[in-house]
Amino acid sequence: MNHSQQVKNKSLFSNTLSIFLARFFPSLATTLVVIYFSRNLDKQSYGSYQNFWIQLNVLYPVACFGLHSVMLTYAPSVLVKLKEWLSFNSYLLYGFWVIALSIVFATVQYYSLHLHFAVSYLFLFAYALSFIIESILIVFRSFTTIVITNVLYAIAFFFFHWQMLHEGYSLQHLFACLLILCWIRLLIYTIVTYIQFRKQHAAEGEISIKDVRKLWLHLGVYDIVQTQSNWIDKFIISLLLSSGISAVYFNGTQNIPFLPILLSAASSAVLLQLGNRQQGDNTNHAVLLANQTGRLLSCVVFPLFFFLLFFRYEIYDLLYEGKYIQSVPIFFVSLFMLPIRAYSFTTILQHKHKGGMINTGAIAELLLACLLMYPLYHLMDLPGLALSFVISTYLQAVFYLIVTANTLQVTFFSLIPLTNWILKLIVFATVFIGIRYLFQQHLSTLISLTLGTVMCIICIFISLSIELKAIKKHA
Repeated sequence: MNHSQQVKNKSLFSNTLSIFLARFFPSLATTLVVIYFSRNLDKQSYGSYQNFWIQLNVLYPVACFGLHSVMLTYAPSVLVKLKEWLSFNSYLLYGFWVIALSIVFATVQYYSLHLHFAVSYLFLFAYALSFIIESILIVFRSFTTIVITNVLYAIAFFFFHWQMLHEGYSLQHLFACLLILCWIRLLIYTIVTYIQFRKQHAAEGEISIKDVRKLWLHLGVYDIVQTQSNWIDKFIISLLLSSGISAVYFNGTQNIPFLPILLSAASSAVLLQLGNRQQGDNTNHAVLLANQTGRLLSCVVFPLFFFLLFFRYEIYDLLYEGKYIQSVPIFFVSLFMLPIRAYSFTTILQHKHKGGMINTGAIAELLLACLLMYPLYHLMDLPGLALSFVISTYLQAVFYLIVTANTLQVTFFSLIPLTNWILKLIVFATVFIGIRYLFQQHLSTLISLTLGTVMCIICIFISLSIELKAIKKHA
C-alpha cells in the first residue's frame, strides 16, 4: 500500500474517532440519567420526564431542517463562500422558522407537563442552533473545542439530575438549569465558529447555489422524515397513552448507547474525505470507503448485537432492578434493527447530491412503517410497533443500495463487504451462543453478565485489530 493510501486510511479512522469522542460524553451522561431516573422515579414521573425529550427530538430536527447535514458535505472554504453569499433576509427568515417551532414546542410542554413557556421556548431554540454550529466546527476540525465543551456539559448535565433527586424532584427547576447549560454551550460554539470563519479564506471560483439549495432542501426533508421514523412511535404513545406505558415502551426501544453517534461519526468522516477529494477517481474511492466503514463498524455492531440478544433479561434486571421487565420483549424485537447499523446507506448518495432518491427511500420507509403499526400492534401489542420499523428499515436499506449501485455504475454487492459480514455473524453467533449457555448453567446472573460483557469487549477489540491490519495490508 502506498503512502497516500496509508494517510487516507489513517485520516478516516482518526476523523471517525474524533467525531465519536466529540459526541460521546453527552450520550454517556444521558444514558446514566436514563438508568438513574428509571431506578429512582415511579413510572409516571419518569414517563413525563422522557416525554419532554421525545417531543424535543421530534421537533428540533424540523428546526434544523438539514442544515447540520448539508454543512458536512462541504469543505471549510466552501462554507465561508456560502456565508458570504447568504443575505441578511436569509438569516432572518430562518430565525423566524426556529422561533415558530419553539413556540409550538413550548405550547405543548405548557399544557402537557405544565412547564414554564419561556423555558421550553428557549430550550428548543438553543438546542437546535447548537446542533447546527457543532456540525460547522466538525467541518473545521475543531475537535478539541467540541470534546472539552461536551465533557463539561455532560458533567453538569448529570450533576443537575443527581442534585434534583436528592434535593427534591421538580421538572420546572431541572429544565431551567439545563436551559442555562444549553445556552452556555451555544455561546462557546458561536465564539469559536466566529474565530474559525475569520481565519479561513473563501473557496476560489463560483459555487452552484442552485445545487446547494437543492441538496439542503432534500437533506432537510430527509432528516425530518428519518427522525420521525425513529421517534414517531414514541411520540404517538407519549400523546395518546399514559406516562407509565410511555416509560415502558421508551425503555424497550431506546437507541443502544453511543451506537448512533458512532454511525454518524463514520458517515461524517467519509463525507469529510469525499468532500476534500478531486472528482476524478471518486467512484472507486467511494466504494472503498463504503466497504472499509462497513467492515470496521461491523466489528462493533455484530458482537454487541449477539451480546444484547442473549443477555437481554440479565441486562434489564441489573440496570432497572427488574422494574422494566415488560420492556424486554419490545427490546428483543428492536434489537434486530442493530445489524443493519453496520453501514451508512445514504452517505455516498448525499455526496453525489442524490437528495431526491434519499427522500424517496425515507418517506417510503416511514409510510410503510405507519401502515404496519396498527395491524402489528393488534397482533403483537407493543412489540408489534417496534417490528413495523424493523421490517421497513431493512427494505429501505435494499432500496438505497440499489440506487447507490446505479448511481456509481457498480454492482450491488460491490458496495457491501458481504463475505466479511457473513463470516463475522457466524463466528460471533457461535461464540456468544456457547458463552451464554455455558455461563447460564454454571455461574450466577451477575458473574455471567460480567463475563459476557468482558467477552463482548474482547471480541470488539480483536476483530477491530484484525480488520485494521487487513485494511492496511490490502487497501
